Amino acid sequence: MSLIIYISVLVQLLLPSDFQFVKSVNVAGERHFSDPMGNVYIIKDNHLIKFVQDYTRAAEYTNLFLGNIHSIDVSDPLRILLYYRDHNQVVWVDNFLSEIRSPIWLDDLGVDQAQLVCSSNQGGFWIFNSLNNQLQYFDVNLQLVHESMTLNSLTGPDIQPTFMLEKSRKVYLNVPGFGILVFDLFGNYSKTIPLEIPGEFQATDQNLYYFKEGELYSFDLQTNIPVKLPLPEEDGFIKVEMQPDFLYLFRHQGYSVYRIRH
Repeated sequence: MSLIIYISVLVQLLLPSDFQFVKSVNVAGERHFSDPMGNVYIIKDNHLIKFVQDYTRAAEYTNLFLGNIHSIDVSDPLRILLYYRDHNQVVWVDNFLSEIRSPIWLDDLGVDQAQLVCSSNQGGFWIFNSLNNQLQYFDVNLQLVHESMTLNSLTGPDIQPTFMLEKSRKVYLNVPGFGILVFDLFGNYSKTIPLEIPGEFQATDQNLYYFKEGELYSFDLQTNIPVKLPLPEEDGFIKVEMQPDFLYLFRHQGYSVYRIRH
């Protein structure tokens, strides 16, 4: 059974007693992320802090010339994408949070209104260009090789997407008020998922996972049925993420880790 399918089956069977408390880490932050390798990333203003599997601070990155970090994509822990929207620049860092290459100025690529940016398993990155309401894919050589149709016919001209993610050879674009638009790796529109969530989510082949109004949900991509998942604590957290072996409950002042009993 593949890891992705295993996780999808696992979450449908979880009970509150299936979580074993591991540790709480006190670190102030504004946004929080985890990856499948057990690393946690905390953003505070223009600082990115990485905590490794033993819950110790392992690395930190900041670029005072670019200002605050607008978004981060940790789907590949060895090649993390940072987007600085105020300066329209993308930075790639490795697992030590060291720059892999010089910052990429999107203006040089002909993109001056990039609302969202996310990493791609193909080696490049996707942009949602709000000037023409299109998805655009730039390869590792910074060449524009794929783009979607203008999305006005689907959503109207004035949309405000809040999150974008590539996973399992699909690109997901969250557009509040319309749902989650799904595209293939060539930028071709596939379908709209009828799901209203404010921002971020996680994706596998079978399900989307999202945190809304204090609850964690699994959304089956085949049946379009959301299922509320149990949590070991009742409230006080602002974000929840599930990885293969651990559940992360994030708060502004830190995070708690629970092991998932298989």
